[in-house]
Amino acid sequence: MRNLIILIAGVLLLGALLAQQDAKAFLKQVQQKYRNAKTMDVNVNLTIEFQMGSNSGRQVIDAHTIVQFPNRVYAKIKGGMMGETEIYSDGKTMYMYNPATKQYMKREAPPSLKGPGAGALGPVGLLFMLAEEDLDKGGANRKFAFKGTQNLQGKQVRVVEITESGNGGNSTVRLMVGTKDMLIHRVESVETRKGQQQGQTMTQKVTVAIKYNSFDKPVPASRFKFTPPKDAKEIQAPTPASPGASQRR
Repeated sequence: MRNLIILIAGVLLLGALLAQQDAKAFLKQVQQKYRNAKTMDVNVNLTIEFQMGSNSGRQVIDAHTIVQFPNRVYAKIKGGMMGETEIYSDGKTMYMYNPATKQYMKREAPPSLKGPGAGALGPVGLLFMLAEEDLDKGGANRKFAFKGTQNLQGKQVRVVEITESGNGGNSTVRLMVGTKDMLIHRVESVETRKGQQQGQTMTQKVTVAIKYNSFDKPVPASRFKFTPPKDAKEIQAPTPASPGASQRR
């Protein structure tokens, strides 16, 4: 009987390990989908909530983003600390325009909007940062699991959960991936960490809802053009202070 129990336990453990590997392999396929992306037109709703002791906060950001890789983009972002911002890149020059103040900044367009350049996409950049994530890092502290399927606004999605612990905290991320299109349609994450004060914890919840208007469809080049309004004023982007600047004052 004891040998049978050991055998059953071994089979269950092996099954759990195989299921984890299957979930990770599935996410690697999803990553490849975004790495191979040529164009994308999406609406994103991002909600961030945090609480630390008696302090709490909430931000909601809405964004409409059209991107043509490697480096053309149109993005209109509302909410958050920056109010309303528009981002344009025609592949040569990138503009950031604030309609409320009628001010804009311009700089050379980044060579790529994937990887480190994904930050210029606003909330949509999260998808392309995830696409470059090394899922094999984290060791035993990072676990992957399927959590079934569900209906999300008429679309069947497969739920993949990633849990990670260590460094004084733990996190749970749930990705809802379309069973047919292999695209991420919703992200839910909860992260808890120890605060600086003894006994204090910080909790942050992030929810990202993604609506795809099109994926890998042609986009006219005119969509990425920006002509500053006649009454708009160009401002210079802040530059990092040079070493020793404070000593020279």
